[in-house]
Amino acid sequence: MKKYENVKIDIVVPPYSGHLYPILELIKPLLKEEKYDICIYTGAQRKMFLKNMGIKCKVVLEDRPTFFEDVANTAEKTNAFVSYSQFKKNLKVIPDIVKELELGFKERNPDIIVADFVAVPAGVIAKKMGIPWITAIPTPFAIESKTTPPSYMGGWYPRKGVIYKLRDAIGRFTIRTFKRIVCIMGHKILKDINYKLYNENGEENAYSPNSILALGMKELEFRDDYPKQVIWSGPCLSEFDVEEYSLIDVSKFKKSILVTNGTHLLWGKNNLLKIVEDLSTKFSDVCFIVSLGDIRGKDEPVIKNKDNMYTYKYIDYGAVLPKVDYVIHHGGAGILYNSIKYNKPSVIIPHDYDQFDFAVRAKIADIGIPASLKKKNSIENAIRELIQRKEWVNLNKISEKYKEYNPGEVLKKEINRLLK
Repeated sequence: MKKYENVKIDIVVPPYSGHLYPILELIKPLLKEEKYDICIYTGAQRKMFLKNMGIKCKVVLEDRPTFFEDVANTAEKTNAFVSYSQFKKNLKVIPDIVKELELGFKERNPDIIVADFVAVPAGVIAKKMGIPWITAIPTPFAIESKTTPPSYMGGWYPRKGVIYKLRDAIGRFTIRTFKRIVCIMGHKILKDINYKLYNENGEENAYSPNSILALGMKELEFRDDYPKQVIWSGPCLSEFDVEEYSLIDVSKFKKSILVTNGTHLLWGKNNLLKIVEDLSTKFSDVCFIVSLGDIRGKDEPVIKNKDNMYTYKYIDYGAVLPKVDYVIHHGGAGILYNSIKYNKPSVIIPHDYDQFDFAVRAKIADIGIPASLKKKNSIENAIRELIQRKEWVNLNKISEKYKEYNPGEVLKKEINRLLK
């Protein structure tokens, strides 16, 4: 048996904040130990950021420095056609990504690979080279369900009864059929890299058969049909530049609210500002602090839209959440778990992707109030309910539970287990 005095870990993750930051938080304890030799494979836009942190970095698709951002930042809400368009763009570069990763892995000869849940080529090469690998996934419900409501169907609540069992079965069939159709369309490229949608156990090959770290809280989950290799390791919330912001003084306002819809939803930014402008008129004693999620503008000055509305191009959640009373957000994993961390009640306005499913879980757990982007009255009513409500007992409990998780230690244990 090989003895691992030093462990080489290669990590593959796209350059998006919602993917890279959780990974960085996950490996933070390992970065402090000389035993671990870590290298991150990601997009060109994050090269200097990682270099400044002292982390080894290999750029994927260096000749296409904005490829990942161009694909993810859609100009419209996603649907089957948008998703397929994104898949086609990704499919074209998969052979190049696979080639670059294989060359990198052969050069470094890692003992183990950690792959973000969308970094499917990393798993393909890990399997080919016989390297154990771990999937890290902040949205574990993206893994297909077998007996419970499927995700990405607009936010289905678990219900009892034959009709709802039939609904869930049809939903699961729809998800699988869509994936199969997409893979058939990309059959040649997927065949060339020896990728099949499902393994012999009927589980998705996109995720590791060895270990899947669910970077979330079991307390928010109603599903009980996850693969056996799923481990609830807890949310990974990084704060890299908390001290770099001078926040406006909110003391003269009755309440203050952070408003954000994350990084990717470019199509929703202008609409968000219009919504907040309207809300700031109706809630004149509330200060609305908007973050547009564009890290490229983090050094730009804050904009005063109105006496009680201020807009930052980007602000670290850890800098602002301790100083506000509430949050209005889109239901992304990062802001949802940050709201739990800082014990802040939220109005959740899902826009796209998995956000509707997070809103369902937040409603069931009673940590926030979902509202509809299409119904402005829904948002206004939710804010009134938010402000008027005095107690959030379950939010307090879940916020305390958050402190019990230690993702980095879970990762260490899994690495040790897989390398035995």
